[in-house]
This record gives sequence, structure tokens and C-alpha cells, in this order.
Amino acid sequence: MQDLYEAAIVGGGAAGLSAALVLGRSCRSAIVCDDGRPRNAVADRMHGFLSRDGTPPADLLRIGREQLREYPAVEFAQTRVDAIAGECGAFVIETSGGVSYRARRVLLATGVYDALPEVEGLREFWGRCAFVCPYCDGWEVRDKRIAVVGKGAKAVELAQELRQWSDYVIACMEGDDALNAEHRAWLAATGTKTIIPALRGLHGGDGCLRYLEFQDGSTEACDAVFFSAPLRPRYPLVDMLGCRVHDDGKIEIDERGRTTVPGVYAAGDAVTSVHQVVLAASSGVCAAMAINEDRLKEEVRQVVSGIS
Repeated sequence: MQDLYEAAIVGGGAAGLSAALVLGRSCRSAIVCDDGRPRNAVADRMHGFLSRDGTPPADLLRIGREQLREYPAVEFAQTRVDAIAGECGAFVIETSGGVSYRARRVLLATGVYDALPEVEGLREFWGRCAFVCPYCDGWEVRDKRIAVVGKGAKAVELAQELRQWSDYVIACMEGDDALNAEHRAWLAATGTKTIIPALRGLHGGDGCLRYLEFQDGSTEACDAVFFSAPLRPRYPLVDMLGCRVHDDGKIEIDERGRTTVPGVYAAGDAVTSVHQVVLAASSGVCAAMAINEDRLKEEVRQVVSGIS
């Protein structure tokens, strides 16, 4: 069992590292547990982060960890967190490496992952020609042939968004039962091609996508494909701790990152439906400030009670 830390941060992405930076600069001890599986690991570049637009995601994390070496109160453990138990002021963090950590506070910055369909060739093109976020990758495929894949209305809504980047957008809907009158009217007005059979595979060569193949044997030429895929939490820790979640799966927090469980905070992609690296970093900063301020209030009360 390691020493008692002020905070245990689960997740070493933009949210977790930003939180560690704030805590380190506040002279608060923190252990950052990370298993090295960031959601954007396959991406060549990240975008939308002022002053870091086009930076490889791995470089951002490397720079962040290097800068955190200046703060001796911050430590790192390359490990998966398997369980967390305890209560505010006395949490125990169990890791896959068999080491346990104690912490007064816990920050969940574990992120989410895309529950992608089982499609032939997807792994080859994922992060290069196959994406989920238009804001992250739409600019790079502007004016190209873009296909969107999703269930009914989700596919149409993603197609509407991607029309900002290209006039050549195909909606692969795997059925159209969920479409409302507005969806159908938009498809007709824009002349957007719709494909009903499920996607079977992505095909191309030399890292370039050439065409999509569908379950009925038909094909469609395209240069890039965007998936409307559901998101899943990366760890079961939210349920384990008893944190309340919204109907869409996001962790419920207040404006400062506090969850419904005393002493447990959350930041990053798991608390929002707007997924950008810069926003994850921002939420990590906010949660870390809340941790520091909450601890400060406790320390002030202890001093005052000791005097009285």
C-alpha cells in the first residue's frame, strides 16, 4: 500500500494530465494511473487545439508528461485500475499490477471508446480515411466523396453536418424506419443518395479508401467514411463507485466536475457529448481546481476547530 495521496487520477489523457498539472502546481500530491490506451491513438494529427493544431496526439501527451516532471508531487503509474473502494478522504485504488494506492480524492478521466461495427477493412483505414468526428477530420476530406454510416436518423443527421465540408455525401442508413418527415424532406431537397443495406467492408490500397461494399453485394466509391457509433465508458469504475449517469451514459457532474459521490470527480469525454482534446483539457483543469478548493475548505475547518 502506497502513501496517502491527495488525489488519484485515473486516466492520463488530456483531462488527466491537465488535472495533474493544476494539482502539482498547487502543491497537492497526485498519482496518475494510465494504461496507455487513448481514444485518439490511431490518429495521425489532432485538430482544434489552439497552438497545437496538427500535433500528433502522442506528442501532446509526451510533452505533458515531460512538463509534469517539474512537479515532484505528481507521480505516474503505467497500469490499469481494476477497482476503487472506500469513501471521501480514504479511497483505495487497486491496479492490475497488484499495487494499491490510497487517496483522499478520485478523479475519473478514463474517457470513452467508440463501439464500432464489425466491418471488413475498418482497422486498416481507421483514423486515416474512417472517422467519427467532422470537427476533427472534416477539413482534411473537404470536397471529397464522403459516406456516413449509422442507424437511420443518426446517419442523416451526420450527413447534414458533413454537407458543410462536401456536396458529395452518401447516407448509409441500414434501414430508414427512424426517419421523420424533416429527414426525408432534407434528403429529397439535397439529392443526397441513400443506401439501405448494411455495410460489409471498406476497400482500397496504400492507405487510401476506394469504395464501400454492402451486404447485398453493391459497392459505392468514396474517399472517406464517418461512423455514427455509440460511445461506451472505458472502465466499469463509474458503476463500481455508484456515480449517477445520465440517460445517454455521461457521468453526471456539477459545474466543477463533482460527481454525485462525495470525493469523486470526473472530467474529459465521459462527462460531455462534445469531444475535443482542448475541452477535455479544460474540464480536467476545472475538476482539479475543485479538488484543491474542497481540500482547502477541509483544512481550514480543521485549523478552526483546533483553535476553538
